[in-house]
Amino acid sequence: SELQSPCNLVCRLLLEKKQTNQYYCILIFSIYIFFNDTATTEIYTLSLHDALPIWNELLELNDAQGNDIGAVNVERSYHQGIEASLDIELLKSVFLDKKKDGAGDRLTLSQTYTLNDFHFDGDPVFGDNRIGGLPIHLYEAELLYVTEAGFYAGPNVQCNITRYPVDQANTLFADSYALIGFKIGYRPKKGFSIFFEAKNLTDQRFASAVDPIADARTASDAQIFHPGDGRAFYGGISWSW
Repeated sequence: SELQSPCNLVCRLLLEKKQTNQYYCILIFSIYIFFNDTATTEIYTLSLHDALPIWNELLELNDAQGNDIGAVNVERSYHQGIEASLDIELLKSVFLDKKKDGAGDRLTLSQTYTLNDFHFDGDPVFGDNRIGGLPIHLYEAELLYVTEAGFYAGPNVQCNITRYPVDQANTLFADSYALIGFKIGYRPKKGFSIFFEAKNLTDQRFASAVDPIADARTASDAQIFHPGDGRAFYGGISWSW
């Protein structure tokens, strides 16, 4: 069920059945804040997530002797995080003057940030370790030059700011990375559109995803990391009416 108040405080109550036929409830509070400053065209959003202790979350675990016991229910765990974004118009009429019936050209900056703070809560084997396989700090930004006619171009960056554990014992980690890209295109309101995009321009090696395990020290042959794409170029055309 979901309850939403006039002040944008959202309370969700979730009831889920696990494989052990046990039920647990999660109470999540999310606060959403929106600002729209029409003078500078700035839009901010902020979402805060905090959960009561979660019972019987299903995770891949080992027992106290280090033996793999597969996917079992954890007695208690805790999930909390932040999601934030900022869209701002940095400059107006950069090279082209604003026309009476148009917006001219502009330079915009879009940013998003995510914090995932998921961890065990007093587990007999893993204590208060972080839950493996989840990036902790994620950041994305794009600087874009846009004209009223539909031309756009600009750089972007995708960052996994810190390393994060890929096993529940927190002994093996996926490295941090920063991927730089660039895109350019023409997209009018109607008619022919074209785009070209370059990703991972520095050809950085990184893990785009992981398969978390219980303890990397007892699973030396486990296939955990999924490699991300190297330097790549994309393009396309479309027609709208």
